[in-house]
Amino acid sequence: MMKPFEGLLGNACELRMIEYLLPLEGIEFNLTDLAEEVGVSRPSATKAVKKFVEWGLINARSEKTVTYYSINLESPIVQNILQLNNLLIEKMLGEETLYEIHDYLESKKPSDETTTVTISMERESRLFDCVDTDLNKISKPRIWWQESSPFNEVPCCNETKSLYLSGATT
Repeated sequence: MMKPFEGLLGNACELRMIEYLLPLEGIEFNLTDLAEEVGVSRPSATKAVKKFVEWGLINARSEKTVTYYSINLESPIVQNILQLNNLLIEKMLGEETLYEIHDYLESKKPSDETTTVTISMERESRLFDCVDTDLNKISKPRIWWQESSPFNEVPCCNETKSLYLSGATT
């Protein structure tokens, strides 16, 4: 499958490098690894990285004799490149596919409310060998860290919920 920038802007070393780094926030690479991952020569990677550091597109951090590079998502240029990348992906996929992806993700989202799961009567009779209607509903359990949870303490360590969630536990 063609990559978003490749389809519109070509296959230059700089584009390939930015496109590779965009989804890898917080992951650092040395120059050799970056060149290898992107599929360019080390001299080409060196030129591109030097430009990107000057423009603030990537961060550089030295440790002993090695310099590590990572994408700078706080850069306004990178933010705009990311937005362009997303628009190109949307254009490549089409509106119908995007709606399908959205609907799929929405269907997999856990509900915050307490819901009831209904077991089919056929399965119930096989599992429980009965038809009592009280057995065909199982309430979804509350999760202890939810705000609406009735628990005051964290079940595993007797800390108050607010203390546990603040990170100040012992």
